[in-house]
Amino acid sequence: MSITTPDHTPAPMTNSQVDTTDRTHLPTGEPAATDDIPAGPGRPRWSLALLAAAALGVAGAGTYVLATDDGADGDATDAPATIRAVTAEQRDLIEFTDLDGTLGYATTRSVSAVEAGTITAVVDDGDAVTRGDVIYELDAEPVVLFHGDVALYRPLTEGDEGDDVELLEANLASLGHHLDQDADDLADGDDEIDTGYTVDGVYDGATTAAVERWQAALGIEETGDLAIGAVVVTEGPVVASGPAVEVGSVVQAGAPIVDLNVTGTVEAFHAADAGELELLATAGPIVDGQVVYTVDDLPVTAVVVDAESLDDLAFDRTLSAGVADGDDVRALEEMLVAIGYDARGDLDPDDEFDDITAEAVEDWQEALADTWDDVVVDGTVSPDDLVLVEAGTTVGAVTDRPTSVVATGSELFTWTTGGGGRIVTTAIDVAEQDQLVEGADVDIEFPDGTIVVGTVTEVASSSTIDPTDPDAEAELAVEIAVGDLPESAAGLIELDVEVKLVDELAAGATVVPASALVITADGGYAVEVVDAAGTTSFVAVDPGMFADGFVEVDGIGPGTAVVVPS
Repeated sequence: MSITTPDHTPAPMTNSQVDTTDRTHLPTGEPAATDDIPAGPGRPRWSLALLAAAALGVAGAGTYVLATDDGADGDATDAPATIRAVTAEQRDLIEFTDLDGTLGYATTRSVSAVEAGTITAVVDDGDAVTRGDVIYELDAEPVVLFHGDVALYRPLTEGDEGDDVELLEANLASLGHHLDQDADDLADGDDEIDTGYTVDGVYDGATTAAVERWQAALGIEETGDLAIGAVVVTEGPVVASGPAVEVGSVVQAGAPIVDLNVTGTVEAFHAADAGELELLATAGPIVDGQVVYTVDDLPVTAVVVDAESLDDLAFDRTLSAGVADGDDVRALEEMLVAIGYDARGDLDPDDEFDDITAEAVEDWQEALADTWDDVVVDGTVSPDDLVLVEAGTTVGAVTDRPTSVVATGSELFTWTTGGGGRIVTTAIDVAEQDQLVEGADVDIEFPDGTIVVGTVTEVASSSTIDPTDPDAEAELAVEIAVGDLPESAAGLIELDVEVKLVDELAAGATVVPASALVITADGGYAVEVVDAAGTTSFVAVDPGMFADGFVEVDGIGPGTAVVVPS
């Protein structure tokens, strides 16, 4: 007799060690009674066969060849018999509970009619809409998408001030309406004309002119004022879903028009100066003291502050020794200390521009002058030397410009601010809430079988009960953020998915197909192994966790060849 086998088997056990009388192979991971399989001397030895075990999904499946010499009346015979064997392997066994989930968007904005009228245009389901695009028209008056995080709650006109004015100005600048682009007004065919437009939250004459240019581009009356309801604000680009009206529909004020699903958030960075500009900031967040860009070969340095300070701070005056105290002085001093110009440790940031502050400024200017020859070292800082930057600003998409000469307020680059994107919503029983806590990673399975990792971002603080189900348990709503989606799901607005919760884990276990287990006469368990000598024998094992048709076993090691039923 001859057989080819791996050589990773333990020493075979005798029948006195493992009683295999009336043994039963397990067809699944659960013990079950089947017909008895003969054991001992009366059992024929296996003959040659070539069998694949790939269907069992076990790496290292083996094929085994034996020849028997048992025949009728004791005569030798070559009658073939076959066995199928696979190799025990080391892997993680995981048992899941699946929760129903729904893929959607983290941020959705419902758009309603501001006043009564007739719908003359509306976006279609699935349309991508970004800054400046028309969402719908009411009586031929367009409603346009702007980006931002401030509500436009009032009509705006010249003389108004506030964050909503600044949002309007930033969007008009990003759309290019801060420029007078009339060819007759250009000095030559390529240069831009600086209109004095600034993104500063003050609705002045330059803002009015920009609004008029935007209205002209839309083909509507050029009033120079922003009517309430003329703009819908979202944090970034959106995908439309479920238009509730059709063109020609007559709607009342408050009637739902369409839902906008925010695909991401975006902010724009605008130049505070006009001239020949070179953007120097590249990838990564902008930090204190970094030269963001140059204007006419003079550096403009970042002073990084949080969003709250940004609203209350401005560099709008020249700073030098003896100037009146102010928050702008403190911000300058904090920037100088952050980048190491602290007058040899003597500079203590406060509101006062004293001789120590002037010394620190001169040290900083001398360092700048090593790169830019036109920098004047005099301890005086002009408004054009500094630019306020919100903490977290990172250079993203750089805005294309026809020339290197830009006007005040021109968009230089955009950056994402987080939020938006895709989430999976599900619910979990209150009693099991410790399985989905904020910050935990969890597997999400899509209909095509792809599994991606999501992160729990929100767990509701109040439970709900399904009123239609008298046996329902109290549940908590859960949101899970997901990043890259499988291609089959990327273009879908909503999709049913499964959230997989780990109930049990056996890490690095030695596993065999559950059907390889044999129930012995004494109620124990064994597996039939093929040893290096080319024979089969039974080895006692202790089964552990069952999952996905496999069982964890203690008693053999990875690489052991075990017989499974054909």
